[in-house]
Amino acid sequence: MRTLVFVVLSVVLFSCVPGVQFQEPMPPKRVNLPNIPKAYRGTIEDGNGSWKIGKDTVVLGDSVMVNGVDFLLRKMAGALVVNFPVPESGAYGVCIIQNDGQEMTTHFFEEDEVLLSFVDSMLSAPREVKQTSGLFSWEYHLLRPTAAEFGQMLENRVFSKANGSCPLPFGETVKPSAWIRPTN
Repeated sequence: MRTLVFVVLSVVLFSCVPGVQFQEPMPPKRVNLPNIPKAYRGTIEDGNGSWKIGKDTVVLGDSVMVNGVDFLLRKMAGALVVNFPVPESGAYGVCIIQNDGQEMTTHFFEEDEVLLSFVDSMLSAPREVKQTSGLFSWEYHLLRPTAAEFGQMLENRVFSKANGSCPLPFGETVKPSAWIRPTN
């Protein structure tokens, strides 16, 4: 059975401190989308549960995430950029959702050699290695790219490889585990 990429997103949004974080929502100095784009709205059902994606909310079980409160949406280079605040650090985790018209794939910025090498050589502001506060502290890399530099990060695909895909709901109910990707 295919792993639903949004289960990963729920883990990040609800519990995990990402190893790569951004000082502000990405891309910087861009307007937040007031609504979730229509192609993404609908219900996604898989063995792990059901996501109900509305105009400005995402519901997973008893948890409701609200756009503009629990996450911020922006667009860049044809991708939907999901920014979620990380309370432990005061920074933002970032998820990239790519849409090819039929399906969506989710990517994260992970602490790996390709990303760290890229940011060390390309970003005007050096990355910082920081520690969250509290009893269970975590080390993370704080990045401060400009909008142009973030665009280069997307263009050079320095984010994680997708571990699965999901059909776009377009207001319907989709079941990724039963979905057979159309061939062209």
